[in-house]
Amino acid sequence: MSIRNQWMKNGTAAALLALSIAPAYAATGACSATGSFSTNVTSDWTQAQNVSGNTQELPTPLSGSAYQIDCSCGAGSKVGLFYTVASALTQIGKLSGYYQLNDNLDIKIEVDDIPGATAITPANSKPLKESGSYGISSDKGSVCTADPAETRAAPVTIGANSRMTLYVTKPFLGELVIPDTLVASVRAGWSSTSSVPSMSSLEDIAELRIQGSITVPQDCKINQGDVIQVDLGFINASHFTTKNEMPDGYTPVSFDIRYDCGDTSSIKNSMEMRIDGDDVVEQYTLVARRREADNVPDIGVRMSHIDSNIDIPFTNGLIGIDASGRGAISMMAWPINLLGGTLTPGKFSGTATITVLVK
Repeated sequence: MSIRNQWMKNGTAAALLALSIAPAYAATGACSATGSFSTNVTSDWTQAQNVSGNTQELPTPLSGSAYQIDCSCGAGSKVGLFYTVASALTQIGKLSGYYQLNDNLDIKIEVDDIPGATAITPANSKPLKESGSYGISSDKGSVCTADPAETRAAPVTIGANSRMTLYVTKPFLGELVIPDTLVASVRAGWSSTSSVPSMSSLEDIAELRIQGSITVPQDCKINQGDVIQVDLGFINASHFTTKNEMPDGYTPVSFDIRYDCGDTSSIKNSMEMRIDGDDVVEQYTLVARRREADNVPDIGVRMSHIDSNIDIPFTNGLIGIDASGRGAISMMAWPINLLGGTLTPGKFSGTATITVLVK
């Protein structure tokens, strides 16, 4: 009897042990996909748009293609899907809901096509449940990667209908380039029960990106828009005696380059003028005349900054501009003999273009 009872106890213990190792299935998990939607911000802005505190909503929808959601649920599972939006930018912007895109712009993103929800931002604090469920017997199809391909749900475009709004934190000049930048992502997860997956368990299904360039034209006036005429005077041809030197007894002519680019003191961009001659012998010499007989240049013009006596090139010659955006630059110019010896009498002239560069 005692032996039989022991076997019965062992049998009971074995049965209990078998029950304890029965397989268990996860109730929640992550979904993933390779969705990617982007907006190209390339545009020209007016001065009125380029003001601190101005907002600019970008066009929708974003460009991109449909994608299929893949979830880690087991074959034959019936699951519900949950979503959220996460920021890929780490620096908080100046206004609520905005993130720092660069030194000049903050950005806010709102996703309007999460099933059953609109205007979802990275501030969302809990997973948003889509109504209904997915599975091989569901009208929606299955999202579980373990299920046959023919039972899978159709591709989606969740994230394409997202609104991006730019906020100007610091005005800028010229061209502001925004490289391809990941701004935020739509994330998803699944649950086969009433349990809600944790926010940390949700994974990316669609990236939301921005790229392009914004150009703000700067209205700079040089000499009030008029041509700067520099009269080098009447010079006796016999005074041109030495090659690459000004005429004997000649005094360089002084002149000012006056400019007005508006008040740029708050913008902090650097600006400079670039001088480019129409015809040059080498970078420091503008051709003022070529001989009719052989087209060889015989008279040139050189130019320097009065304050520094440094010659300014006529090929990509750069002159700094005051940070205020307004001022005058004092220059001087003089002719030189390019050949040496006595030159043929006659008129001479040269032309150069001034361009304001914004960095």
